[in-house]
Order: sequence, then structure tokens, then C-alpha cells
Amino acid sequence: MLRAGPVLVGLALLSGCGGEELAPPFPEGSGQDAVDVSSYPEGPYGINIGSKIANYKFVGYSNAAVVNDALQEIHLSDFYNPDGNAVYAEEGREAQYGAGVAKPKALLIVVSSVWCGPCNYEADEVLPVKYEKHKPVGGEYLLQLADGPTPGAPAGQEELYRWTRKYDVNYPSAIDPSYKLGALFSADAFPANMIIDTRDMSIVEVVAGSPNASFWKKFEKVIDGTL
Repeated sequence: MLRAGPVLVGLALLSGCGGEELAPPFPEGSGQDAVDVSSYPEGPYGINIGSKIANYKFVGYSNAAVVNDALQEIHLSDFYNPDGNAVYAEEGREAQYGAGVAKPKALLIVVSSVWCGPCNYEADEVLPVKYEKHKPVGGEYLLQLADGPTPGAPAGQEELYRWTRKYDVNYPSAIDPSYKLGALFSADAFPANMIIDTRDMSIVEVVAGSPNASFWKKFEKVIDGTL
């Protein structure tokens, strides 16, 4: 497990090229207020296991296997599946995930960095095999590429593009140069992995470092609804 120095990892807002913001600003360290609360669980929101995660908005690729020239908006509400049977809409932003495709029952947020050896190993050897197993039964992954090649220097669109091509990433992927959600992780270490139950958007587990067998079993129980 490699350390990232003083910078905490997280997920959140990105400003577009030329200074155009893709989401409204919010106070430093507070996270972003929930968006479209009508389609997301009401707060309060927290950062501890058992708490609901706020409806953060990111930019990246909804399916990194199909990359557009422009980054797309990705909202955590895109994965919200209260009865476990929801599907993506045929129009609007949700359609970017595939019209009529089943929404996930569990979401794995993976925080990685380009310079991190274990992150590269996880992306190359672990995640492809696990995703092939989990995707068909209701598991989804969301990559957040935190740092680029230099520790503490945030990854940009070019690094995200190269990472997703290098490892044939075929799940949602995003970048976060502002590290807004560092408080969600117990240490400033990469990789970091978080399980979200998409039925209520609650935080089930957070680990710093590569997940062990018990972590994956917990993820699968969330998918099955047996946890």
C-alpha cells in the first residue's frame, strides 16, 4: 500500500476547460449539496459506515470503453436503485449508461492514482476479473483517478483517457482534481475502495489498500440483498 503524502483522496467537482464550471461552487471542505433530491434519498448525509453518501456530481466517462471527446456528467443519483429493479431511462443523461439497462444493486467506488503501483496492479489483474463476475448480477464500479504520475498532482482528462485505454476499463470513470471527499477515507493511501448499497445509498464499507476476500464477499452480499 503506497502513501499519497498530505493530500487526501476523494471524489467531486471539476471545472471545465477555459474555466467553465460544470457544477455550482460550494464551500471548501463541505462537499456538494445533493442535486435532484427528488430522485435521491433525503439526508442527513455522512461520511461514516452506515451513513448515506451525498449526491455528488463528477465528470468523466459513463462507460470508459466508449470514450467521447468531451467529459460527461456522472451523478451518484445515476446509480440509485431503491427497489432493486430500476432501469436507466431511454432519454436524458441516464441514457448514456444504456437505455433500459438495469441499474446496479451495489456500487464499488475505486480510488486510484497513476503513480501508485498497487493501483496499477489492481486495475490490471483484479478489477477486470471481478467486474466480469459482478456486472451481470447487479454490481457496478466507479473509478476515481485521483493523482496523475506525480503524488499530490491531480489527474486530468488525458491521464484518465490513458488509464482507461491501458487497462481496457469498461465501467464509469471520473477525475477529481479538488479531492473534496477525502474525509470518506481512513487514510491518505491508494488504492481506496468503498462499497455503496444503491438501494439507500448508504456506505457499507471503506478500506485503504487493496480489498481482501471478506471485502468482496460483503460486496456480493450487498448485491444479493443478504447483508
